[in-house]
Amino acid sequence: MPLAQARSLVPDLLTAEEDAEAQRVALTNLCSWLIWLSPLPAFDAPDSLYSDTTGCAHLYGGETAMLDLVRERLKARGHSCSVALSDTAAASRALARSAIDRICLVPPGQQKQALQPLPCSALPLPEQTLSRLSRLGLNTIGALADLPRAPLAKRFGAELLTCLDEALGRQVRPLSVFQPVDRISLTRSLVEPISTPEAIATVIAALVPVVCERLMARGEGARQLDFLCVRVDGSIQAVRVGTSDPTADITRLTRLLKDQIPQIAPEFGIETVILTVSANEPLEAGPERSVLPDEAGSSETGLPASLIDRLLNRPGVVSVHQLAPRFSAWPEDGQARVSPGDMAKPPFAGQMLWARPNTLFDLPVRVQVTALLPDGAPRQFVLKRQTHRIAAADGPERLLGEWWHTAEAYGAIRDYWQVETTTGLRLWLFRKGDGSHGWSGSGDWFLQGMF
Repeated sequence: MPLAQARSLVPDLLTAEEDAEAQRVALTNLCSWLIWLSPLPAFDAPDSLYSDTTGCAHLYGGETAMLDLVRERLKARGHSCSVALSDTAAASRALARSAIDRICLVPPGQQKQALQPLPCSALPLPEQTLSRLSRLGLNTIGALADLPRAPLAKRFGAELLTCLDEALGRQVRPLSVFQPVDRISLTRSLVEPISTPEAIATVIAALVPVVCERLMARGEGARQLDFLCVRVDGSIQAVRVGTSDPTADITRLTRLLKDQIPQIAPEFGIETVILTVSANEPLEAGPERSVLPDEAGSSETGLPASLIDRLLNRPGVVSVHQLAPRFSAWPEDGQARVSPGDMAKPPFAGQMLWARPNTLFDLPVRVQVTALLPDGAPRQFVLKRQTHRIAAADGPERLLGEWWHTAEAYGAIRDYWQVETTTGLRLWLFRKGDGSHGWSGSGDWFLQGMF
């Protein structure tokens, strides 16, 4: 409504002049930020963004978790937003613009049903066309889609049918992908379209050394690379690879990208390729390091980072973990899953006065032990109906439950014994409780590991 009319209704109305240039800059910055989600962000001026997330959802725990994460991060930046995901960009646009502050996830092939109740104004149509549709009683996209196409084209022109076909997935309009200016990015237009894996591998081998040279000049290493293939029909095929640590190693990055070639569908050919460093960090000095150190803490004999990278970038793999020591009262809980590169020497390793078995069972095995209470050494035990006589025993080593974590662990006691049988087996046995008080444990015996 006119400003004078609005002020007559609300005298203390707060107004501000629109700054189109500031809005453009803000939207550009937001589109540059959105590249963390997928390598294909695009504008939908004046106040929306696209992102082609094909093949990216598994990195965030599925499509629902991905949309929740997008919304949370946008809200953290101070934006109210509506997020929609569907098979087509036009359908997602209509759904996102139909309501603020909501998430809409459309199952594959169901965009027609999702668009039916939406008003025609959700489509990017001129105001004159929307006014004529309203006068005819065509207020929803569903009502519009059910009409014969020929009369619509004759009355409203081809633009209406184009918007409708794009929303329903009958026609695709390629997105104009945004590339941040501060990124290291190489674009190559090919003399002839290519479509074979060998040709794509040749292009990758030519681009990666140039990217690595620029990274080295900055003293940085790549953590994430996006390889975009623009097909002759204008559509884009994109693959994204990540590394476990910053690297500018040509062989390592080339191999990661070549492993993703089967994910690229050239169709009638690729005429332009773009290689972009979408995430980079300062490069550590020295040769390529291993992210899995050996038991002594040295990284020279560990598993190479290049192998971890190949595992992380395999389709269907969500994450790769390694086991690291952690402080725990019970030995079976003495390991934790950590990301590659987070391995650290446990601070409590030197505090263990008793030796630990070479083989530790996932779960303690129940055994029947003959021993004198309350603190006598075990004499023999029965495992799977077989009796094992004990020739020597050393102990007990008393471990106390983590009472600060759970109420069940309060007062819990285990007495551990290192025993050697008459047949030469060296085993690790423990008893629940101190043998005198019922609150400390049941008194049952278990086999925990082998030396």
